[in-house]
Amino acid sequence: MGELSGYIFNSVGTMQGALQPQQPNLIPLSPAPNNLTVWRASTPWQTVRSMLGLVLVCFFIAQIGVFIAAGFIDGDLNGTWGPMEPAYTFMGGLCLSPLLALFFYLRRPSLTHTVHAYPHPEGGALHALAGGNVVRSPVPTVVQHHLFRSTAPLEMPRPKHLWLLFILGVGVSTVCLLPLMLTGPNVASVLLAVLVVLPAWLIGFATPVFAWWSITSRHLGINIARRDAEWMLAAGMLSTVPAIIINSVLTPVMIAPFGLDAYAVGTLGEGIVLFISAPVGEELSKGLAVLALSRLILSPKHGFYVGSTVGLGFALLENAQYIFMALLGEYSSVSYLFTAVLRGISSIPGHAMWTGLTGYAIGCWLQRRNGRSLTGGGAYLAEEANANWVLYDKNGNAVSMSSWTTVPSDRMVRILTRHQSHAWPMPTTIGVGLFFAMLGHALWNGSSWGVSMLLSESESGLAIALQLAWLVVMVLALWVCILRCLPTVVFGPKAGRYQP
Repeated sequence: MGELSGYIFNSVGTMQGALQPQQPNLIPLSPAPNNLTVWRASTPWQTVRSMLGLVLVCFFIAQIGVFIAAGFIDGDLNGTWGPMEPAYTFMGGLCLSPLLALFFYLRRPSLTHTVHAYPHPEGGALHALAGGNVVRSPVPTVVQHHLFRSTAPLEMPRPKHLWLLFILGVGVSTVCLLPLMLTGPNVASVLLAVLVVLPAWLIGFATPVFAWWSITSRHLGINIARRDAEWMLAAGMLSTVPAIIINSVLTPVMIAPFGLDAYAVGTLGEGIVLFISAPVGEELSKGLAVLALSRLILSPKHGFYVGSTVGLGFALLENAQYIFMALLGEYSSVSYLFTAVLRGISSIPGHAMWTGLTGYAIGCWLQRRNGRSLTGGGAYLAEEANANWVLYDKNGNAVSMSSWTTVPSDRMVRILTRHQSHAWPMPTTIGVGLFFAMLGHALWNGSSWGVSMLLSESESGLAIALQLAWLVVMVLALWVCILRCLPTVVFGPKAGRYQP
């Protein structure tokens, strides 16, 4: 972080290099200049590691949040109003407090400290910095050091590396869980399952989300500070709290007076939760999270990126719960493989796409209200970005900036150009954006539930084949929608052929 010549030693006098005793010049902190260049080691996996720790905290926050809400609305958790159980709320609040403190600790502002030494005939050779360090240089120098909010660009591992980790991890985990399903519990099968269950859970729910995030971050032509991007994913994870409360507490007590049981499998009550409550509650919760991040939205395309990242954050926490339940099932090996693969290629990009529609509409609304647009200037969404970052690898070579440019990648342009003539217009008002987000979500959940109910009384191989066939149809339909919408997002509405 900045170039530093000479020697540094600490305030108690431990020196690096041979120094002659002399009185150091006291150098206070000064504001960072606008043309500051900061060198930093490239750490593409650091974002993955930090967000994995955060998702575990958010997972427990979501579960406890539902418990607190139930204490106010449905204390006996039977799906009907009342009684109120203040003890549930009190105990839930006690358990929630340290988790919230840990969440904000993990999301505390990240600061960067840079030290610069410039040769100058009137400078000194020994400089004391605020904070306890001392700089010694072999020639007269002027030293400056600055402390400012870190705006290092978002780095993600390459998508192919994440997909390879997903395929190998899910495959090995499935094989290791297979003996427990085939031979039953014994010392060897249980020990093998215990050893593999945690990595299987982490790989199954996290790697596809990060793989899709890497694709959108690298290829859409969006450049953003890492801290801002992580807040998008965190906002998506936190949006699961009101969504789960709506689906698990509010909706059951609202439909109970009509004789409907939301917890009964295969009933109309379950169906209402799946194709009405979940699409409405989840898309509203994610939409509010996108709106809370409106300072990062400078154009409709950026709105789509913020929305899709919030959707990925929501899917990250939701996927953690589904994979956890799959691993606890009787046929854990098969259910884990099926759940991880299906959600990796369908539900996760589905959440990103649905919330992306809302984000695009919010971007259009902000552009109309504020007259804001992305106009050639900064490479970052965050207005506070005040440094040019140069990343270097373990060999000291500068990392290519091709993965965080402000124009879409050549590969993305080639793919979308083929679909440009069939591009669909995107919603430009928030109401329409939310409507299509809810509609797509409802069609996904409702059609899956409807087909499963129609075939529930049949246990033949044909019924299973028909359910799998419908899943394939839904996945293909989702990808058609994505390829029809992305040209408008990337190239703009009514755009001609893309010109770099």
